[in-house]
Formats: sequence, structure tokens, C-alpha cells
Amino acid sequence: MGLFGAIASTASEFRIFPSGPSSVPDATTPTTAGADAGNPTAIPAAPAPTLVPAPVPTPTLRPLTGALGAQVGDITARQSAAEVRDSALQDIGTLFGSNAGATGLGSGFDAFAQAWQQLAANPADPAGPQQVIDQGDTLATTVRSLSRGVEDLAGRLNDRVATGLSDLNQTLTDIHHANATIASQVALNRPTDQTEAQRDQLVAKVVDLTGASVFQRDSKTIALFTPNGQALLDQRPVQFTRAGAGPNPVTGAASGPVAAAAANTAVPVAAANTAVPADGRIDGGRLGALLRLTADGSRQMPPQRPNPDPGCEVIRKLRSQLDAVANTVLGRSRLNQPTSFADAYDSTPPTAGGQLAHGFFIGNNRQTLMVNPALTAGTATLKTDAAPTVAASLTANRRQIVADGLPAPVASYGALTATVGNTWSRVSNTATRDAKVADAASTLMTNQTQGTGSIDLQAEMTKLQTLQTALSSTNQVGHSLAAFMVALGQLTT
Repeated sequence: MGLFGAIASTASEFRIFPSGPSSVPDATTPTTAGADAGNPTAIPAAPAPTLVPAPVPTPTLRPLTGALGAQVGDITARQSAAEVRDSALQDIGTLFGSNAGATGLGSGFDAFAQAWQQLAANPADPAGPQQVIDQGDTLATTVRSLSRGVEDLAGRLNDRVATGLSDLNQTLTDIHHANATIASQVALNRPTDQTEAQRDQLVAKVVDLTGASVFQRDSKTIALFTPNGQALLDQRPVQFTRAGAGPNPVTGAASGPVAAAAANTAVPVAAANTAVPADGRIDGGRLGALLRLTADGSRQMPPQRPNPDPGCEVIRKLRSQLDAVANTVLGRSRLNQPTSFADAYDSTPPTAGGQLAHGFFIGNNRQTLMVNPALTAGTATLKTDAAPTVAASLTANRRQIVADGLPAPVASYGALTATVGNTWSRVSNTATRDAKVADAASTLMTNQTQGTGSIDLQAEMTKLQTLQTALSSTNQVGHSLAAFMVALGQLTT
């Protein structure tokens, strides 16, 4: 039994019900046939006039309000945010999983280290030096490919942030105008249903973007706030902006086509002077998920520590971790730590002419890492005598390697590359599971509110309103009948 049925069953004594006449005769009223049977001489009753009930207009279905409406909005916003996170982290998981056919990061480093170990064990092997060069080139190519994939993802996410901010700002302005129209209609005692329905659609978009809570104000106007208390619309709409991802810290180029524009791109000119930064203020819904994914506290003054949430600052974390991987073969030795790869190779003196004296790898970071062109072009040969020292460096423990987003410092080069790949694969799988849970909750909520489940909440609310009208009508008829009987009694006396 639905909610309406439970309440209606307790009010079965009321006869006035605005849903049309019942097809079952009233048991308390004798039928014409019964009257004729009891009194053969009775004059047949005139046929009762057919009562045509006035058409009942179909009620306009309005979004649920109050605590139930807030819960529905929260589920919708969570589903949207989970979908955004899942999409981005799936791209990252694919990047570290298959890497467009290239060797994975962890296995690529292992193959490079094994090539040096084999050369140290058998320095006379003529194929050993070339194997080292080839595996080094594969590792460098993998790091550069991952870096390009991260920058491409950063560009797409920042473009979506700019588009979302522009959409939010325009929608808040439209809701503000709808509020003003509704207030005017209320003041003139005119119906507001159509304008409210249009506003409800705009509000649903804001809830999806930000997870906003809706608050009723006077004259049927509304205010909107984010779950953390940031005003979106209260008296006037707030216009949001973002400094954007800014230029890439390595290349100096913008992260995406939209991110290269000015900070107030997504804000109307009239509102540019009163724009509010969106970072840290909008963290719910679809737009909030995008802002959290692309946030970078390292660019604030003072720089902020990375957010431990796997769904936050993912571009910052990826850049930092890939730079740490590049630094394993480019960086110099650190105090109280084992000799670095670069120092292990460079410190070994050449034993033959034409050997590359130093700089097996060249470059400055994850995007420029590459094997020395002299080795790949064959104009210089590898220092085979450096193999034992280099192999020991590549497998040494007792290091303290840190990067943004790593669960904990790692103690070796191999542990770093394995941790980076495994971390993002695990985060990707978790995001997929969370998205499935959020989607299931959203589907269940939709089924309940649209009537495909056991209880149609929207229909029940409409029926309750109908029942309230019926009870009110019955009460009014009762009062009118009592007044009529009093007047009739006064006439007869």
C-alpha cells in the first residue's frame, strides 16, 4: 500500500472525493428496483440525472522540496561528481595500464635495470651495450608519452572547468531573473506556475553542477548555497572565476585551449570586478569534481601540501610523480643516500676512445628526458666498465624518494616506478566502483520518484494534495449544511 492509500483508508467515511463518481453504488442508498419490490404501487422514480464531473486539471509535477528534495539533490550531485572522477581516472588508468602499446612504467624500468645487470655479469657480450641503450630509450619514451598524456588530460579538464563556470554563471543569472519575475507576479496576484517550472529546470542544472541546497524566500523566490555554505544566489547571483591552470610549469604553454585565456574568461564583463574564485568554494557536483581534479595548491602563496584525497589535485600529483621518475636517472646523489644513476655512470672513467664520458640521459624533466643522441646515433659507445656501479645504483635501497600524492616515501628507484603505476591503477578501479554505487543510488532514487518502484513518491505527494483538498471541501460542505439547517429552523418557527 502506498502512502496515499494508507491515509485514504482512514478517511473512508468521507463521500466527497474530487476524483469522479465511483462505479460501485453507495450501499446506504436504496436502489430503484428495491423500492419497487417493497411497494408495488409506488410510482417509478424518475431516472436520476447523470452527473458529469467537472474535469480535474492534471496537476503540475513539481520537484520535491524540503528534506526529501535535498536528499534527491544530494544523490544527483554525487552521481554527477562520481561520473566525472571516474571518466578522468579511467583515462589515467588506461595511460598507466596500456600506455598506447608502449611498455608500462614499472616494467620498463625493470627491463632497463636488468639490461645493466646482464652487462655487468657479461661485459664481453657484444649485444649487451645495445640492449642497455634500447631499454633506456624505451624507458625515456614511456616517461615522455605519459607526460604528454597527462598534459592532454589537463587541457581537456581545464576546458571543461571553463565551460562549466560559464554555464553556472549564466544559469545563476537566469534564476535571478526568474526570481524577480515571480516576485512581480506574486505582487500582482498573478499565477506563477509556469515561471516556477522554468526556474525549477534551471535549479536542477545548478544542483547537478554544484550540489547546491535550495532555500525558500519570501514571495516564492529562492536562494542557493553550496553544501559548504558558499552563496550562489542570495538577493543577487554570485559570478565565479578561476585563475585557470595557467602556463605549464615546464613548457610555459597553456594547459589547454581555454585555459590559455584570461582568468575572467568565464565571467561576464559586468561582473568581473565582483567575481569570486571558484577553487575551494565549489566542491560538489559535476563542476566541483572538475575543480578538485585540476586544483594545484603548489601554485598558491604560500604553497599548500597536496590533498590526500585521490580525486583531488590529480594533475599536480601526476606531474610531480613523473618528474620524480625522470629525476631517478637525471638527478645527482643526495647526502646519506646511495649514489645516483647519473653519478654512477659519469664517475667511471672511459677505458677506450669514443666512449661516452658522461650524460647517458639528457633533459631536465619528465617531458624532455631522452637517451643521449650520441648513443642512439652510434657516434659514441657505452662505457661498459660502468655497468657494475650503475647496476648497483639502480637496485640500491635506503633512498628517500618523495613526490606529491605518493602514499609514503619509497626506498628505491624500482619501488618508485612500481608505486606510481600501481597507485593510479588502484585509484582508477576505486573510482569505477564508486561511480557504480552512485549510479545505483541515482537509479533507485529515479525509480522511486518517477513511479517505476514500489512507491511513486511524486504521485503520492500529488494524491496527498488531492486528499487534502477533498477533506477541506467536505469540511466546508458540513459547515454550509449546518448553517442551512439553522436558517431552515428559524423559518419553520
